[in-house]
Amino acid sequence: MDKEEQILQIIRFNPYITQQELADQIGLSRPAVANYIKRLIEAGRIKGRAYVLNDEQTIACVGGANVDRKAHALQAVRLQSSNPVKTEESLGGVARNVAENLARLNLRPGLTTVVGQDKEGEWLRDASFKLGIDTQMMMTLSQERTGTYSAFLDPSGELVVSMADMAIYDALTKQLIQQKWSHIKQANAIFLDTNIAADALQEVIEQSAKQQLTVFVDPVSSIKAEKLPKDLIGVHTILPNQEEAETLSGVTIDQEQDYAVACQKLLDQGVQQVVLTLGAKGIYYYNQEESGFIEALPVDVKDVTGAGDAFTSGVIYGETQQMSLSESCRFGLGCATVTLESEQSCAEDLSVETVYNKLKELN
Repeated sequence: MDKEEQILQIIRFNPYITQQELADQIGLSRPAVANYIKRLIEAGRIKGRAYVLNDEQTIACVGGANVDRKAHALQAVRLQSSNPVKTEESLGGVARNVAENLARLNLRPGLTTVVGQDKEGEWLRDASFKLGIDTQMMMTLSQERTGTYSAFLDPSGELVVSMADMAIYDALTKQLIQQKWSHIKQANAIFLDTNIAADALQEVIEQSAKQQLTVFVDPVSSIKAEKLPKDLIGVHTILPNQEEAETLSGVTIDQEQDYAVACQKLLDQGVQQVVLTLGAKGIYYYNQEESGFIEALPVDVKDVTGAGDAFTSGVIYGETQQMSLSESCRFGLGCATVTLESEQSCAEDLSVETVYNKLKELN
């Protein structure tokens, strides 16, 4: 990436950055940066301060960014025994995956997370930036190790067991959120996962409620969902699976009629709308204006890892485009399908065009 494109990418994420800050970040003199800015303005690519046009949708993604390690079984899995596998390593983490998918959907994501001062953390930062993610809010903690997620998959791509080394996220506390809040709050919307400390989750939700910001929440797991505050005023959309929804709502879901009961309980806690993900069954969506069930799309599954993050990204994209909740969910299912048919956690061919083509093909 040449210097001009690098400068353009940075100011897309932070329209109010100073020329001196740009110079320090890129390693140029301030006069050299000023010349680049002048050329970009003359070319019509930016205009004054704030540099970037107002119609660019920015999404602040707050939560996990780690290295994913996958082991694909080459034959039927035998527990408590050695299994022949094919291994691979990739960028991962819920918030980071959502940010990458949003970048592929032509939005402008930023990532607020913590990494260690190690080769994994350096790789996460550099590779995420090259994908179009604003990495200015990524914080390096010298005393911690970058988070890792290791998954063992059977020959069909289904998860057998996973192992998460993510103690570093306990260090992403309320105090760190407060330090970065002036930057986070500039986004058009915020995505939040529950990998981070409970007081940080509460801080983001409370501040967002005060400033009427749009917040999307992925509970991640039933155990991590318990870190969310009981008062969810400030959460626009929450996307739990069935077990997470039961944990958050206190409702046991035994039949379809229970979907609406659980969702209404979440609305009573302050959430504006709920998207209940039901795996291979599909999804159930619910707000005060509309509700319904959408079956999962037929798919030749290559790997399930990252499909939920892709779905979430699609729902966020739909909301930024003023789609209805049902339309946003259908677009999200299209994103998930493209990802399920890929061997990557974040499908490299994901785009608005490929999703619409996939939905058209399946319809």
